[in-house]
Amino acid sequence: MIQRFAAAICVVAIGASLVGWLGIGGNRNLNEVLELLDAGVGEEVIRAHIAVKGMTFELSARDIARLKKAGASDGLLEFMIAGGTDDYPFELDDGFLVGRPTVHRHLSVFPVFKKAAAELGDYMTLDEAQKAGLVVITERGGGSVPIVIIKNRGNRPIFIMAGEVIIGGKQDRMVSYDVLIPPCEEIEVSVRCVEHGRWRGESPVFKSGGALGSGGIRAALQFKAQQDVWNEVSKACEEHDATSESGTYRAILRSGDVDDKSRPFMSALSRGLVGEDMVGVIMALNGEVVCVDIFVNPKFFARLKEKILKAYVLDAISTEEKSLMSPGRKEILGFFEELKVAEKDGLMEYGANRNTQFESEEIIGSESRDEEGVLQHLNLYRRR
Repeated sequence: MIQRFAAAICVVAIGASLVGWLGIGGNRNLNEVLELLDAGVGEEVIRAHIAVKGMTFELSARDIARLKKAGASDGLLEFMIAGGTDDYPFELDDGFLVGRPTVHRHLSVFPVFKKAAAELGDYMTLDEAQKAGLVVITERGGGSVPIVIIKNRGNRPIFIMAGEVIIGGKQDRMVSYDVLIPPCEEIEVSVRCVEHGRWRGESPVFKSGGALGSGGIRAALQFKAQQDVWNEVSKACEEHDATSESGTYRAILRSGDVDDKSRPFMSALSRGLVGEDMVGVIMALNGEVVCVDIFVNPKFFARLKEKILKAYVLDAISTEEKSLMSPGRKEILGFFEELKVAEKDGLMEYGANRNTQFESEEIIGSESRDEEGVLQHLNLYRRR
């Protein structure tokens, strides 16, 4: 009797082992990854597959050994371990939800959702207004570095984000602070020069550069002096090997080498960061949260999403790869906790919106709100 019982236990144990190895009732996600590795699928594609399907993993030491034997890199293993939890989505204090990150090498981008997105109004972006011929941007008078004139010819407000590039005039500029241009109005807008060596131009008119400044430049625009902006532009051009005679940031945007390096990052992000209800993103490099852009309305964020992600990728390709880990829930919540202790100060106020600065030992950032106090954009950076 005892022998029969022992034999039965042995059969059950062997059967359970076979079930685990064959994936019958076992970790199907793990087996999918193993199948892709066996087929010679690249890890960039595997990561995108994991992100899009929201796959989770509870890897044992034996699972990790199997993956390693199948050819998985340490980076892929770290990605699976870091993302293989049930922590996503999790809630921030103010009701925003953070989703599972999309990861490519040392860059992690977390989607942000809001439980109840507020109505933001029927805003146009700068690029949309330009395409429709509804915005005119000109030098003030004979030219003034810190000011341009922006006229809205349409019947919808135009929202322009801090860091948006405008090219032309006597020097290329970037918009210094978030600004809302009311319908059929013309206002003076604060800008900073991002082209040190030119003060001439055939036309006083600007057009959208279709791009957003990288993190260091965006932060300098809002919180530092003009010389600091030039220093950041020069640094960025040097990092991307995109120098020009006039020292313009535009050289980075025109660089084929930058395009080539950016393409794999943008490809991974475009596949992983999907969903109509996304209102923002959190960027991390080498396992550390470094930048946040959150809006109140998913439809409006969707129209700025690609421009923001391209700026994040510029930061990624100019940053040395030191870690393939992603920050977890604890690190993200800790970053946002800094808002509770940050000092607030008025930053820039226009007729239709106002900007407020946040500053603590760890972060610096800003938010813009409309005349009724509705949040338009929250933008945070880790202090360097």
